[in-house]
Amino acid sequence: MENIDFVIPLKQNNVIIRTVIEGIVLFYSPINIFIITDPSSILEINIHTSFWKIDNTKIKCIDENIFLKTELERKYTWKDEKSREYGWWFQQIIKLDAIHKIKDLSDPFIVWDADLIPLKKWDLYNKNTEKYYSFAILQECSKNEFNRDQYSSSIMDLIQLEIKEPIIGTFVPHHFVFHHKVIKSLHEKIEGEKWRKKIMELSSKYYRFSEYKCVATFMQHFFPELLLYHEYETYGENGMRFRDSLEILEKIKKMCNIEYYGLSYQNLFIFVNNEFMNNQKLTYLQIEHIT
Repeated sequence: MENIDFVIPLKQNNVIIRTVIEGIVLFYSPINIFIITDPSSILEINIHTSFWKIDNTKIKCIDENIFLKTELERKYTWKDEKSREYGWWFQQIIKLDAIHKIKDLSDPFIVWDADLIPLKKWDLYNKNTEKYYSFAILQECSKNEFNRDQYSSSIMDLIQLEIKEPIIGTFVPHHFVFHHKVIKSLHEKIEGEKWRKKIMELSSKYYRFSEYKCVATFMQHFFPELLLYHEYETYGENGMRFRDSLEILEKIKKMCNIEYYGLSYQNLFIFVNNEFMNNQKLTYLQIEHIT
């Protein structure tokens, strides 16, 4: 892979962040992986990384507070029990603000969710094909109709464009190729320097918003030549997503040696082969809500 960086917002250090990082390094060998998280997690990760298998990739932790965490929280609204927490909204702004807050960030760069563990390599970059930078459609559909409506309405409110989706699947792939000119143009479309505030203020009117769907919709209208992806059936339909992490983590803990420095990718791979009967078709695991 050519010189490219990964950006990973992380709520807090946890047992699988090592697994995610080692999987990315194994398949993509990025120059840098930037982990944006809280100061206490930074201290832990900086110690742990010396025990991870990361080859020549540099792991660089960045304090999430430089992304205006406190200031933006004042723009956030909790409406009722259907509301997503502030941190969920804040992580979306982190991804969209990386071009401003991370010096010398590659163009493009890969945004990667901290709970997505790759088990197969899909080409994010392949100079031998017409599709240079391509993410993979991994999710077949939104959780429910309520979420779909909220995504559509909040994006229409923000950028006045009708939401777009692939033929099969949804533009919430849990990773994405971000081009600097696309993100800067999106900021201008929202309202220049006020774009962060505008996104956070959506929480007062809507229960859901997706940065990925927003960027994909914007790209289909203004940068269609850069919106390149692998269809859902190629890598998505053979992935496994666990919305509740408790059961799968209990199984992993029983079958794997989880070191103080986190679950190694090698041990996770052994678990997958044992638990899923040596299923070589599995493309990824996503284990949500890890604490």
